[in-house]
Amino acid sequence: MRLPIACRLLPALLSACCAAAPRTVTILTDNGYPPYSYEAAGEARGIYNDILRAASERLRGFRIELKPVPWKRGLAELEAGRALALSPPYYRPRDRPFMQPYSTPMLKEKVVVYCRTAVMGRPRPAWPDDYQGLRFGSNAGFRLGGDAFWALIGLNRIMLEEAPDARTNLMKVIRGHLDCYLNDKLSIDLELARLQQQGLYRESELREAATVSEEQGYVGFTDRDGGRFPYKQGFLRELNQALSAMKRDGSVDRIVGRALEAARTQPPSSF
Repeated sequence: MRLPIACRLLPALLSACCAAAPRTVTILTDNGYPPYSYEAAGEARGIYNDILRAASERLRGFRIELKPVPWKRGLAELEAGRALALSPPYYRPRDRPFMQPYSTPMLKEKVVVYCRTAVMGRPRPAWPDDYQGLRFGSNAGFRLGGDAFWALIGLNRIMLEEAPDARTNLMKVIRGHLDCYLNDKLSIDLELARLQQQGLYRESELREAATVSEEQGYVGFTDRDGGRFPYKQGFLRELNQALSAMKRDGSVDRIVGRALEAARTQPPSSF
């Protein structure tokens, strides 16, 4: 009698094991947004992707698979309802009515101004009016700083030079060819860490002068799937719990800190 009982129990045991197995959920990620989210050697890399991988380890019923794609393609996949989620959009419900709901925010991004210490010899609390007469660097193709900043550029009260990347702009400021540089704070901090590691920069040479704007990065979900992803709400609940816990216990800060430490101790890598 033992064999027939075992045979009858085996399907039930297999069913229980399969039911307990975590479901794999694919999140599309921006493949061209360093240092936050980018693709290298076919893998999703960057700070947001490190956050999502760490969050995946905390989920009970799900595991996260990251798939890097061009940003516009990711948006199109969500709008068509073919993909469940995309990382890391800003909160833009009016501009992207197909993207609902959003996760809890993962990380706050800041656009800041760094200037030569000599330029900051007098207080400059008002952005951008207190920066008239200065020479700014910016990454080509980016329009950061706000309408008032660009209006002053149009009036030639602020001079702007564009360069391909953060490193080129920062070296121009360090060498005195420019007065200030405008970009994402973490991008600047990572590049300054690399330059300091190479002996090309001393901390006293530049100062963070102004915060221009702040944005939060999220995981955005499609609402055009027509029930294709019936587990969406359950996954979102677990993801939000994990992200909130990671912010409370300092895990997100540690991920950012490791990125900065890597920049200080490793030669620069191209994204």
